[in-house]
This record gives sequence, C-alpha cells and structure tokens, in this order.
Amino acid sequence: MPEQQIRRRNAGAPLRRAFVLDSLRRPRTQRELQEQLHMSASGTLHLLRRMERDGLVRAAERVAHTQIWERVKLK
Repeated sequence: MPEQQIRRRNAGAPLRRAFVLDSLRRPRTQRELQEQLHMSASGTLHLLRRMERDGLVRAAERVAHTQIWERVKLK
C-alpha cells in the first residue's frame, strides 16, 4: 500500500482499517498506530474501538498507561 495514500489527511475509513490490520502483523501500541496514521489520540482510539467491536482487533494488554493492540486470530 503506497504511503502517499495513507498520509492523505482525508483517507477513507476502509483505507485506514486496512492499514491498521496490516500494521498489526505484530502487536503495536496505540501511540505507534497514531503516529503512522497521523491521527489524533481520540480518533485513533475511536477507530480501534470500532474495529474491536467488529471483531478485527483486540486490546492485548496494558503496560502502565500504554495500551497494546493485536489482530484477532481467526479460528
């Protein structure tokens, strides 16, 4: 996926979701995803919570004040 598409300020939701799923090949912190997407903290959290609701990602663990996210493994 070209980085220029991701960096567009008005990138569509499907593109952001695809980018997050691709990034979560390994667990990542919410801050890492926020910096890669160039989104606000609340916007990133909102996106991750929607994806969690849809069964795509889950909050793996919390270390201090850092939330770590991972892909849900399909059975």
